[in-house]
Amino acid sequence: MTDLAAGNSFSPLIVLLMLLVLGGLLVASVTVRIIRIARGRESREQQLARLAAQLDGRDRVRIRMVEFGLSEAELRWVAHGRGYGLIEHTFSRYYEFVRVPHQVPPGSPGPGSWQGRP
Repeated sequence: MTDLAAGNSFSPLIVLLMLLVLGGLLVASVTVRIIRIARGRESREQQLARLAAQLDGRDRVRIRMVEFGLSEAELRWVAHGRGYGLIEHTFSRYYEFVRVPHQVPPGSPGPGSWQGRP
């Protein structure tokens, strides 16, 4: 009778280990969310500077929507100025910045308007 009871129960050590792992994952998840929400509440200038620093020449940059409290127009303005295009993934709730090397920076003349000819 004791063999059947011992075979069907978990060891207390395994249960404790599972609780510790799940608790650690929960704490890590909550911590990351708090950090992202705190970043989204920074001043506009700090957020623009942080975004510009993250767009550093990589082909793709993914940023969670909750990290920035900026409007889509401001995000596109910074992205365009750094040579990136913006893709908004509303279902997954993140922005994807894709490097577009042939994009003309704002304020510069286009390719057909060369001004060096007399």
